[in-house]
Amino acid sequence: MRLLFALVFLLLPASLWAACTGTDQRLELSASEQAAVDARVAATPFSEGNHWIARRGTRTVHVIGTMHINDPRLDAVTAALAPVIAQADLLLLEGTRRGEAEMMAAIGRDPSLTLITEGPSLIDRLPPQEWQSLAKAARANGVAPWMAAKMRPWFLALSMAVPPCLRASPERLNGLDKRLEQTAEEAGTETRALESPMTVFEVFNSEPLEEQVRQLRAYLTILGGEQDAVLTMIESYFDEQALSYFTIYERDFLQSDALPPEETRRIWRKSMEDLLDNRNLRWIPVIEAAEGDSIVVAAGALHLPGENGVLNLLLQQGYTLERAPF
Repeated sequence: MRLLFALVFLLLPASLWAACTGTDQRLELSASEQAAVDARVAATPFSEGNHWIARRGTRTVHVIGTMHINDPRLDAVTAALAPVIAQADLLLLEGTRRGEAEMMAAIGRDPSLTLITEGPSLIDRLPPQEWQSLAKAARANGVAPWMAAKMRPWFLALSMAVPPCLRASPERLNGLDKRLEQTAEEAGTETRALESPMTVFEVFNSEPLEEQVRQLRAYLTILGGEQDAVLTMIESYFDEQALSYFTIYERDFLQSDALPPEETRRIWRKSMEDLLDNRNLRWIPVIEAAEGDSIVVAAGALHLPGENGVLNLLLQQGYTLERAPF
């Protein structure tokens, strides 16, 4: 779903900006809307910063908020972080190249992870008018309608949320996480994953297919304007204010009228628990069990802030936190 698009924090290479133009949504906020965003950010633990250092006794943990898609400004970021990676005993990543290969192999063995392999396709699961609207949107986003009909709803929505201009870049997947993994390999620093590569698939596929279809209707109302969302994420990330963008996205999602308000709020709460809170909580024992006095944790920027963000959870484990240059 487009929620996953927001969580994986897609960013455009600057070379594609001419094709992927947009508006920074933060610049269009009214005074009252800006005040609401500011209040939310102020009330959230560790709401800013892409690089923090956690210390407890002899142990030091560098926590780095990443993005998973390329941007030329990452050249300087990677160079600045290279000494930190080289001096570390271990780099813990949200996912590794090895894990990615395992994931692709699993999809090859079991297409039902991303496709509807039994029962009616989306053509028959949606009212005709809704399917025609969805097929048109899919085609505009580079997804053939016949293929869209076979996709699990969350996977289809994610596919449609990536602007076509983004797909044109051969370097689009060279995000900060991959750059840091390469840096670690060159420095001889061990790398491991914080979780199984199948975690996100398990989260989304835990819902019955009928519920996935139901949630798709909510997301279809806000599938437009991805380029604005991408540009806003770009600027928010490099301003080290990922939560500012996410607060705007949350507002837009909760204002959707595709489903009753209470159901929209329920979907949001469960998604946050499954994709952020619960994963963060499971990562802490992995971090604590890691051997060595110098650890680097690199995960999507939205995993850092919040009551159940990685930084606050480390604080609760007795670490002291200090913001570091990024």
